[in-house]
Amino acid sequence: MKPQTTIVLIALTVVTMIFSFKPFSKNSCNCDKSVTEKTIKSKEYNRLPKFDDKLKDKGFYHLSAEDNKTLWYRDVENPEKTKFTSLWNDYAPNNYHASHLDFIKYYQDRQDIELAFQFGPNNDLWAYHIFVVKKVDCCYLITRSYFRHARFTGKQYAVLDNPQLDSLFSVIDEQKVSPVDTIATFDYCGYFSDNRNKRSFYINFVKDQVWVSDKQDTTSKYMEARPEIKKLYDFVDNKIKWTKTYSL
Repeated sequence: MKPQTTIVLIALTVVTMIFSFKPFSKNSCNCDKSVTEKTIKSKEYNRLPKFDDKLKDKGFYHLSAEDNKTLWYRDVENPEKTKFTSLWNDYAPNNYHASHLDFIKYYQDRQDIELAFQFGPNNDLWAYHIFVVKKVDCCYLITRSYFRHARFTGKQYAVLDNPQLDSLFSVIDEQKVSPVDTIATFDYCGYFSDNRNKRSFYINFVKDQVWVSDKQDTTSKYMEARPEIKKLYDFVDNKIKWTKTYSL
């Protein structure tokens, strides 16, 4: 083989290697739900040794309000009950009570939390539905807690892949939203801390309703949630395959 031919072949090989090389992408991480399930069920996941190893049940009600708040937020991020889940109530002075504005402040700009939102309070003894989406391995853990009369009465979780989480964001993007302000309201609302898109907002579910005609009696009308809000309700209730881990 002539030297010139050898040089040409080497050059072609180098060019082929350059154009066939695919740089690593942050989005190339593939979600393996079995791996994430193993991670979140390990004894070390989401542990707070300061409290989990040393604090006895009787000492829970002597914690400072700040420590109690730390444990409360750990609980809403935990897929299963903790040793403290059943101890919250409406009577101990330092026990944490759900707050939309504090929720937004706590989760805003959190690098480990993709999305956090809560709906409430409703007429079921001032209850809140609390959702937190956290990146775990290459998947996303979404937890759902029901906090009723300042007590955890239900906990569920699911593991989502990227397309599933994208679908949730798409439904949220359809909503009519308002910027978060400092005015507290007792209406049933949804407050969102969307760290993927670096924004916080809320939806007033009570005021954002529409009049519809009764199908049986067209002269009668009633108010119901807007179609896009009903779609959001349906997504979190039915499109996510929840695993129930705690019920009071």
